Amino acid sequence: MYMLLSQACNSFKCSIHIIPFALIPVNCHIFTGISISHIYLSLPYNIKKYKGRCPMRLSRKYLCNPLVSGTIILTAAGFATKIIGFFYRIFLSRIFPEESLGIIGLITPVSMLVHAACAAGIQNAITKYVAASKTQKIQAFSYLFCGILLSLALSIITAICIFQYAPWIADCLIHEPRTTSLLKILALSFPMASLHACINGYFYGYQKTGIPSWSILIEQFFRVFIVYILYRFFLNNNQPFPLTIAIIGLFAGECASAVFSSFMLYLHSLHSCDISDVSLLSLSKCRELLQMACPLSLNRICLSLFATIEAIQLPVRLVESGLSSAQALSLYGVFSGMAFPTVMFPCAITGSAATLLLPSIAEAQSQGNKKRIRQATILTIVLCLLMGFGCMCFFLLFAEHLGFLLFQSVEAASQLRSLSFVCPFLYLSGMLSSILHGLGKTGIAFACSIVSLAIRLFCVLYLIPMIGFRGYFYGILCSQICLDFLLILALHHNIIYN
Repeated sequence: MYMLLSQACNSFKCSIHIIPFALIPVNCHIFTGISISHIYLSLPYNIKKYKGRCPMRLSRKYLCNPLVSGTIILTAAGFATKIIGFFYRIFLSRIFPEESLGIIGLITPVSMLVHAACAAGIQNAITKYVAASKTQKIQAFSYLFCGILLSLALSIITAICIFQYAPWIADCLIHEPRTTSLLKILALSFPMASLHACINGYFYGYQKTGIPSWSILIEQFFRVFIVYILYRFFLNNNQPFPLTIAIIGLFAGECASAVFSSFMLYLHSLHSCDISDVSLLSLSKCRELLQMACPLSLNRICLSLFATIEAIQLPVRLVESGLSSAQALSLYGVFSGMAFPTVMFPCAITGSAATLLLPSIAEAQSQGNKKRIRQATILTIVLCLLMGFGCMCFFLLFAEHLGFLLFQSVEAASQLRSLSFVCPFLYLSGMLSSILHGLGKTGIAFACSIVSLAIRLFCVLYLIPMIGFRGYFYGILCSQICLDFLLILALHHNIIYN
């Protein structure tokens, strides 16, 4: 992929900032990814350095630029996280039955929704204002302090509510009483996750991506390590494995990353400036953070809400199609814990390219170089479709072998074969969205995502009860085709006519 993209750089006479990446989830906090928005938010402060220049080679001076080196670190950490997460899912599939994976999958959207509401927007706002206040260390710390207070307040209130009303949420909203204990443990992780996110946002603002990258890897490592230790404990004592060990691992990972991030922030403050006698709380800064964070959070909440409703309603609609509750959860468990993560694994490559493509597109736009943007867009579409059709053929041919080898599940093989047709469109959408973000058209990308999610939700609510789980695959395929079509239409309009 690196060689193909490098050759492509030469084809349109300038660099795409290719650095030898991770799928950027629309917002998946529970299975950690790295958002391209952190790079994008600090672009205005770096892009001027490149104006009028298109380096053809990755010189040492070029690689030492914070934007480029930061992207290298982020993509490497994201790729490592993707690999760890993939094998972690395989491990879970070996120790838990399919129905249990379905139950765990039901609370994943809850975590996504809470993260979107309590931390995502504030994290991005901290990144933006810290980047703008680099020369004023006290101001930057003040933005971080205010952001942490806001995020912690929201997350603690949310955690208390979910912990207190976990039985009602499990029964009435999720429709699965067995998620009660999982929700209570999950609620404990919200403040830690918010603290971790805010500190990461601070370091993103300084373009010190090493610390956030290490914190993400530490989170993943501790999650897997704690789950494995608990697994060995129950195995040695001949006891069944409770579902709670997966969520305890998640909680341990969040605590470890929060402690690491806080310690690194403390060390950073010792070398930056003395803040002991300075009042960091500022109502005006809180207001500024909220003014920027609210629109971002609303967008993320909207997307996460669609995903949450979809995940909760999927088993319910499968029961309406004639399956038992156990069968419905098993099907959903195979999909969310086995088949879909496998199909998404190649997105580590396209996600990497998306991360690297965004600053290149933003730079080309700042130079008014529409030809370069058009050529990058066409190249992106061609390469993603080639990769997508290649993966489609691979999953079609080797679905049975993969299902048995990785998960020892016949149903996983069947779902892999069905999902293979989505690959070309699934891998393309992330790249097209990245180009739109680079052009500053985040609102258009958001609207396209909403339409796509609405189509999928419609299929879950109305198609699954009629034709079963096949209706969900049809919904995914139709929604991805529609998303790609809308993104290409938006790019055509903005590149050709603007």
